[in-house]
Amino acid sequence: MPQLQPPQPPRPSFLLDSPVSHAGYWFATAVGATWGFLLSTGPVERRNGLLVFTGMPKRAFGRGGSCVGGCYLTDSNVSDAVLEHEAVHKRQWRRYGMLFPLLYFVAGRNPLRNRFEIEAGLEKGGYVRKTRRSTRRMTPREDDARES
Repeated sequence: MPQLQPPQPPRPSFLLDSPVSHAGYWFATAVGATWGFLLSTGPVERRNGLLVFTGMPKRAFGRGGSCVGGCYLTDSNVSDAVLEHEAVHKRQWRRYGMLFPLLYFVAGRNPLRNRFEIEAGLEKGGYVRKTRRSTRRMTPREDDARES
């Protein structure tokens, strides 16, 4: 027997992933590109669908870098993993347009609880370290010491 899905609340489709949100994305991209071209002292590259501005002064972005529309502004934080993370933020900008900064602010500064950072990947964004689980079994002595 097929499972019934609970009804979804109506979405303002004219705002999400729509011509309105895409216009906001392009506006944000223009702002990010202007900001980047004015302040960047490093190479500007096209990577992972992003316009990547390096050599930015630290005051020009938050944390390790900031995605503004289709632009990523950073000093030198351009690993493949980080750029994959930032490409998700670019898609979020396209989906939400100029609502994105407000929604991001409401989601909170703690990246471990911010739904946009979680969706982009906490490990790839450098917020948590990839843990390696040990496959070695504990000796009885180690197990006793752990329980004490």
